[in-house]
Amino acid sequence: MTKLILWDWDNTLVDTFGAIFAAQNVMRQTFGLAPWTKEESAAAMNKSGRNLIKDIFGEEKAAEAREVYLNAYAKSASQISLKPNAIPVLEKAKANGYINVLASNKAGSILRNEAHTLNVDHYFDRIIGAEDTSNDKPSKPFTDAAIEGYNPTEIISIGDGKADIQMGHNYANGKGILISPNTTSETALSAEEVFTDLFQLEAYL
Repeated sequence: MTKLILWDWDNTLVDTFGAIFAAQNVMRQTFGLAPWTKEESAAAMNKSGRNLIKDIFGEEKAAEAREVYLNAYAKSASQISLKPNAIPVLEKAKANGYINVLASNKAGSILRNEAHTLNVDHYFDRIIGAEDTSNDKPSKPFTDAAIEGYNPTEIISIGDGKADIQMGHNYANGKGILISPNTTSETALSAEEVFTDLFQLEAYL
């Protein structure tokens, strides 16, 4: 039996909300837009950065806006840290024979750099992000690319948002696990399992 986990990154295994939130608002205010609230920022994180920026600024300004965002994000990157119990839960998944795929809507080059900097890249059999494929998470072409060559009999997608649950639901042998303190949300109701933190997930795995 080949078991595979599609792991989300931002705000599932690492705490990047503050860095993303700050960079989003630097970008918005640079172009004369009102800053987002934390709630608006969190809602926007279900979409890939490249598509989000195109939606806000259009094709003409997207490249310029993205450069502003990336520069601002880099300045806030020191805020990034692993979530409590991230290492033990990754070690548990590896020990139990799961194929581990890090699958994020963050640009793949940035995703791999962050995983390497935090010394967790060796836990993953594949790391795939936005711009590594022509399609973004949670589309089936994206998840097909994430699991290509593994032919798993069981697929578990783990993350903090609806896109993560949808990735598991792309397959008949897939399921979604939500990691969120809000266990009564609409997203939680569509997940097969809901845990408030990575400590609970470790016990489940």
